[in-house]
Amino acid sequence: MLTNELRTRRRRKRPTLTDDALVLAYVRVSTDEQADSGAGLDAQRRAIQAEADRRGWAGRVRWIEDAGFSAKSLDRPGIREALGLLDSGQASVLVAAKIDRLSRSILDFATLTDRAERDGWSLVALDAGFDMTTASGRMMVGV
Repeated sequence: MLTNELRTRRRRKRPTLTDDALVLAYVRVSTDEQADSGAGLDAQRRAIQAEADRRGWAGRVRWIEDAGFSAKSLDRPGIREALGLLDSGQASVLVAAKIDRLSRSILDFATLTDRAERDGWSLVALDAGFDMTTASGRMMVGV
């Protein structure tokens, strides 16, 4: 029964990553001390900016920050904003420097990848080499 449900689920056609597609750069630290120091956020920004420069995403990156929020759930203002922009089609990529910045829950991360696949946007986690903007990266989602 679950297999039939998965087969019949509607998927949006994956948009081509065009020169004007908005890329959401998500950064997060969990404690107020980390947020106040800015060190963790700066390191994440540098990693994402370097990748954005390498990929030619300059001018298309919108920064979304959750400073002082735990990744124990997806109930964070920044991630809710990002998902809203992705769901509405205003953005096509969500990128984080580290997979644990997005979630510390395997179930929540699986939910994000499923949602990205179903709704036609891409998820990128730089530290894990997880990249749904490529065919091989999308294939790895199913592995």
